[in-house]
Amino acid sequence: MILMVQQHLTAWLWNMKWTPFHLIFTKHQVISGIHFAGCLAAPLFLILAGAGASMMHESGKKTPEIIKRGIAIILCGYLLNLITPNWFSPGSWYVLHTIGVSMILSPLLLRLTNSRLALLLLTTILLAALLQTWLNTALSQSNYDMNNISQPGGIARLMFVEGHFPLFPWLGFFMAGIIAKRLANSHNHKTILYAAASCIAISIILCSLYRHGYFFVTGGVLFRIFIPLRHFYPPLPVFIFFILGIALFLFFIFAKYGSLFTGTCALSIMLKATGRSSLSWFIIHVFIFNQLSWLCGFYMTFSGAEAFLIISLFIAAMLCLSVIWEKYNFKYGFEWIIRRMAAIKA
Repeated sequence: MILMVQQHLTAWLWNMKWTPFHLIFTKHQVISGIHFAGCLAAPLFLILAGAGASMMHESGKKTPEIIKRGIAIILCGYLLNLITPNWFSPGSWYVLHTIGVSMILSPLLLRLTNSRLALLLLTTILLAALLQTWLNTALSQSNYDMNNISQPGGIARLMFVEGHFPLFPWLGFFMAGIIAKRLANSHNHKTILYAAASCIAISIILCSLYRHGYFFVTGGVLFRIFIPLRHFYPPLPVFIFFILGIALFLFFIFAKYGSLFTGTCALSIMLKATGRSSLSWFIIHVFIFNQLSWLCGFYMTFSGAEAFLIISLFIAAMLCLSVIWEKYNFKYGFEWIIRRMAAIKA
């Protein structure tokens, strides 16, 4: 949550024209470096969603309840589309939609062995590049591109390939979460670490092949598999494997040494409460700092120092208010609503 909030608010508050990232980084290393770290937010959300689906299965949750939770999350995604027209169109496909569909598919995915899930994960990531080549997806997608449902395929095109977080390749992160949770359950943490290192190694190898300039790498139909980009719009294998590796490494740290981060200290209590209300804060911060700030004329009007101060104050408020909200079981929050929707008998 903190990674995502700081990345979004930096983009929406800072009066910086977003030229190529390396040019901004040379002048503003600290704030742009922190902003870039936010690229890990969506990968972690999806990995943790996969781990969460595995936990629900282990706890005895029935398939209908899991599917209803997935549907509810998709509905939250479309609600977010409607209340933030400055960013999305009604047919946009964002990370909430992908998490919801992944949750619906989870009863089937959980039946697969780790090796089959890993193979499907790799296929999902590589197939994304081939589908983009087939559709001639731009190598730098604009917000308009990712919201445009007027092209052939309409919403399905955004859902599978060209949306903000399409199923190809992001469904693979959900599968990675299932695998990582199983390995953690069996105390096989080293394999998570090896998987993280392997993903980073694959990224480096693919990038190195591109740098060597082989034709099949730079000019053939497979070139998107090898081309290194510093963003995931569109999501291509070199960057996707790299951030998947980093995200799995973080999962390893917290799974292996989680006891060091838990306890009764104030920070631990605030982080846990914020995590339990993450969907609500997800929607709240987008509506306030994207839609309302745009309507009120504050969108991208602050200096770097002013933006950093606002971001810090909001994160502190989010952490403190989450603790208070937890005392009331997050009543009327989106998590509270989803729990009740999932409990309704069909």
